Amino acid sequence: MGYGERFLFKDVTLHFNKRRRYGLVGANGSGKTTFLKILSGDLKPTSGAVQIPKDASVGILDQDYFRFGETPILELVLMGDKPLWEAFKRKESLLSKPSMSEDEMETLSEIESFLAMCGGYRAEAKAAQILNGLGIENSRHQMVLSTLSGGYKLRVLLSQVLFVQPDLLLLDEPTNYLDIFSIRWLERYLMDYPGTLILSSHDRYFLNRVCQEIVDIDYAEMRRYRGDFDQFMDKKVKEMEMKGAMLASYAKRKKDINRFIDRFKAKASKARQAGSRVRMIAKLEEEERTYEQQPSSREYPHFHFEIERPSGERVLSVEEISKSFSELQILKNIGFEVERGERVALVGANGIGKSTLLEILTGHAKADSGKYKWGVHAKLAYFPQNFHRLLNPEANVYDWLRAVSKEVTDEAVRRNLGQMLFDEEGQRKKIRALSGGEAARLVFASLMLKEHNILILDEPTNHLDIESTDALIEALNSYRGTLVMVSHNRYFISETANRIVELQGGKVVDFRGGYSEFVKQHERDYLDRDSARTKEKKSGGDDRRQRSRLKREVERLEREITAVEVQLHALNETLAAPHFYEKTSEEKKQKILNEQVILEEKREELYRKWESSQEK
Repeated sequence: MGYGERFLFKDVTLHFNKRRRYGLVGANGSGKTTFLKILSGDLKPTSGAVQIPKDASVGILDQDYFRFGETPILELVLMGDKPLWEAFKRKESLLSKPSMSEDEMETLSEIESFLAMCGGYRAEAKAAQILNGLGIENSRHQMVLSTLSGGYKLRVLLSQVLFVQPDLLLLDEPTNYLDIFSIRWLERYLMDYPGTLILSSHDRYFLNRVCQEIVDIDYAEMRRYRGDFDQFMDKKVKEMEMKGAMLASYAKRKKDINRFIDRFKAKASKARQAGSRVRMIAKLEEEERTYEQQPSSREYPHFHFEIERPSGERVLSVEEISKSFSELQILKNIGFEVERGERVALVGANGIGKSTLLEILTGHAKADSGKYKWGVHAKLAYFPQNFHRLLNPEANVYDWLRAVSKEVTDEAVRRNLGQMLFDEEGQRKKIRALSGGEAARLVFASLMLKEHNILILDEPTNHLDIESTDALIEALNSYRGTLVMVSHNRYFISETANRIVELQGGKVVDFRGGYSEFVKQHERDYLDRDSARTKEKKSGGDDRRQRSRLKREVERLEREITAVEVQLHALNETLAAPHFYEKTSEEKKQKILNEQVILEEKREELYRKWESSQEK
């Protein structure tokens, strides 16, 4: 796939197998999203072809939620399976009629048979289970999509593609808008995925948990590595070391040969040998060019955060802050202090109010009660979770940064953009055309040009690739100011924080130390998806036994539901038989119809029990 003279990747030949889970990795802009769009058929490659079996279904996460604003959430998930949804709508239309003809009765019977065969009667329960797993509670399922925030709208669209369970599932950064509990649920779901899964992600823990193979986009090519992300990185480092050694070997051999040529080219007796060495040089350079191939697409931005003047010793005082949304209380009597030079990570259960607290402390939201005070000489720089609100999508990269950094020179603006990997062409790019990672780096460029001694970061790594995250960690560890942050990225928090402030409902647990030490002492881990203690209450030792019992109960109920549906299917075929109503006695007709009602009531009761056990 190429754009003008620039190729994202060339001559890629890969085979993806059934029941395998592939992670797609590479730097921002290397072509991960483009490759997924080519596989889905949304983009045509410059050359080459994608071959997918004709009967195989393909699903990709649709991020255009604006089209579905007034659609009820549960319906939107069900609409993902078009044949099933059309069957539901046709059945609803037929049943709304005051009476039906024989043909319509036969059609209704065919619809019932189709729904029974494809698990249609379990569809709503299955859709609800996926929505719940991604953090959208039952109370919201009948609401329209526009009642949710942008991040939660994307969770609904993710639920839709998971509900369909296509043969080839393509996911582009599926964890970006998920909290830690939803990510953990998604990991478990995908680990049992029956089809082929190809996903891109910058989350190394997620890749390690889910993926069996890694496809790396680099040097304008794609290479497949067996194993998880850590195993891929080990192999990649060894390959790069070997490549460096080979190039060093070529350089040494060329130097030795050139020294021979310089020494003997003037001597007639050695002229022939010198000429031979010149040809050797040409051959070596040809081999060297072949081996060097394309330059790596992996680039490390250069973050740097300088302070003009230190703040006072006490940076921040928070006293009794509370905040509610309608009847839901998010923060209750929160209080703590921050000293100069500390790197504070706010942690806590999902929905506890970490981001809301940062919005209050930066003046973007008001507390219901309580107060806070920044210390003397405190100057803030804030990276909000929804950082796109800071950007003007119609401006180009250079003009926007120039407009928000009026106090610095033009040279400084261009230098900072270069450090954030924007070349001359990139600086002329419209902001609406930027990837999530590019937009995040642009906001960081503005923070780097701002005078501050306190950095407040809310989920700063969500859109950054692994190289950018590593570079950000290095810069923050060299920062001489104060850092207050929220992140679900365990690696990021573990590498940067030296103090943990845990929000726990009506109290704060203040721990002076790193995240690993906090987990060891308090036995609560909000960032580890492998931990059995990711919530405030410790899970009991019999969790596995309880889960096993519930699983057996679910399987038993499914067998009973199937048996009832087989009986109903037989009754529906009888009712839809030609001339049934003309040739059958009233007594027998009534008996069959009564039996149908009893079976339908039994099925509904079994479904209620199944849904309850499934949720537990």
